[in-house]
Amino acid sequence: MSSIADQSARVDARAALLKTLDVLSMPAIAMVLAFGGGALIIWITSGDLGTVFAAYGGMINGAFFKTRGLSETLVATTPYIFLALAVSLGFKAGLFNIGVEGQFYIGAISAAWAGVAFAGLPAIIHLPLMLLASALGGAVWGMIPGYLKAKTGAHEVINTIMMNYIAFRFVEYLVSGPLRDSKSSAVQTERISRDAELWSLYQIPERLSDPGNALLVSILVAFSAIILARLILAQPRWTRVANRALMMWGAGIASGILTFIALPPLTRAVWLFTDQYDRMHVGLLGALAAAAFVAWLLWKTTLGFEMRMTGASPDAARYAGVNSTRTIVVTMAISGALAGMAGATEVLGVSICRCLPLFFSSGYGFESIAIALLAKNSPLGIVFGAFLFGAMRNGSDLMELNSGVSKYVISLIQGLVLLFVAAPLMLRALLRMRAPRAGESDAPLTRGWGG
Repeated sequence: MSSIADQSARVDARAALLKTLDVLSMPAIAMVLAFGGGALIIWITSGDLGTVFAAYGGMINGAFFKTRGLSETLVATTPYIFLALAVSLGFKAGLFNIGVEGQFYIGAISAAWAGVAFAGLPAIIHLPLMLLASALGGAVWGMIPGYLKAKTGAHEVINTIMMNYIAFRFVEYLVSGPLRDSKSSAVQTERISRDAELWSLYQIPERLSDPGNALLVSILVAFSAIILARLILAQPRWTRVANRALMMWGAGIASGILTFIALPPLTRAVWLFTDQYDRMHVGLLGALAAAAFVAWLLWKTTLGFEMRMTGASPDAARYAGVNSTRTIVVTMAISGALAGMAGATEVLGVSICRCLPLFFSSGYGFESIAIALLAKNSPLGIVFGAFLFGAMRNGSDLMELNSGVSKYVISLIQGLVLLFVAAPLMLRALLRMRAPRAGESDAPLTRGWGG
């Protein structure tokens, strides 16, 4: 019996590996073709093959090897992860949430408002309140088109596009009006207390020297270790192991104690390769945790199964007893919350003034759609795709400086990525097309993405 179970586990592991390779193969090919297409266009327009090498060399150097290059790439990676996860969650449920940019704005202004409204609270309370406000703001902004989709059939693409423009103008009004910092000549919200910002890499040793902060981090690590141990011990190969609960709690307590004792002195090593101007912050860890959460939600929960079932076949999901109205609204709310958290990381971790300036975004939300498609909605693929797009964004300035090639070539490459990712899907759709039979109506306009 044991050998059969072990063999079954090996088969499952092999199948998971093959599925992962299948998920990664097409995006890798799309990226190679996109960069090849970009190189061809640079060569044709410049007439010099050396310009291609200068452009791509400058991009790589700017993204990884210049001063604070890698850390700035990771700074750009953080919102990309949150936003691409938000888009992918909608895709899984058959919804095209093109409104993540607006939800990003609402999350940012919600965090900025909470930072000012609850000023004076201890950082251990103030920071979670700002993060919660950003998530709630994004969730409400995402829930509105979700509710309209579920109740009236109104297409989520049209509604989310309109909600984007409402969000842009609403945030512009708040920043330049009721929430404007009257003490500053710049158009921005009031500054948030330094104690309540997301820690930068350089600040971590200093912050962990406070026993209260060290205890808080240790509790978070212990809680995470308990969850991870629970997921691991739930696997079939561990079902016959006795005292699994003791192992789970032991892992959490041991991790927490070890973190409290060892982490503060160990983190001082970051001062060897960073400085006070480094903007990389702990929001990146939050983004990675969000990726793990989305993977768990989709594949380990009933709600995730209902999302995937609704996305694969809404009619079959309804016949199976799935409450599609609730599923659509909840999916859009969670998607909006993730996008709102991205806005919070920009205000609390990246903004030099620890505030929200009038113009603070440069298309993160729209570019995240390409990342979700490139990753085929895989949370792991999204992390790698976000890092790649973050590197391109961060390296574009040095690319332009080194070669004279416009940094907007990066947008062209991103467009080619979308084209090459979508090409197989479009080809398969064309091959399946057929003329409608007599009496058969066309598909309704309000049908969702993947629906």
